[in-house]
Amino acid sequence: MVYPWQFEEDPALVPLRGAAQVLAARTEWPALYDLDRLAANEVPVVAAVYHDDMFVDREHALATAEAVKGLRTWVTDAYAHDGVRRDAAVLDRLIAMARGEV
Repeated sequence: MVYPWQFEEDPALVPLRGAAQVLAARTEWPALYDLDRLAANEVPVVAAVYHDDMFVDREHALATAEAVKGLRTWVTDAYAHDGVRRDAAVLDRLIAMARGEV
């Protein structure tokens, strides 16, 4: 998720402003997910959902997770978007969830 103001303020994104506007104006996009396949999932899946993630909308993430059969989420406000990179405890928790220990 990228906000329009980021193309005004972030020097690395300013040159991409025009391309971003063209993409944002496009209304015809193919389906991003195969909902039937997600609903038929047989693989154990876990995911961390960061409550105040500035890059991923929480409600969208939870709705997407709900579409995946058997996906278990851990919603936390203890970390931001980079929780897995910043603290090994996040990955430890996800592995424990996948093993059914949490």
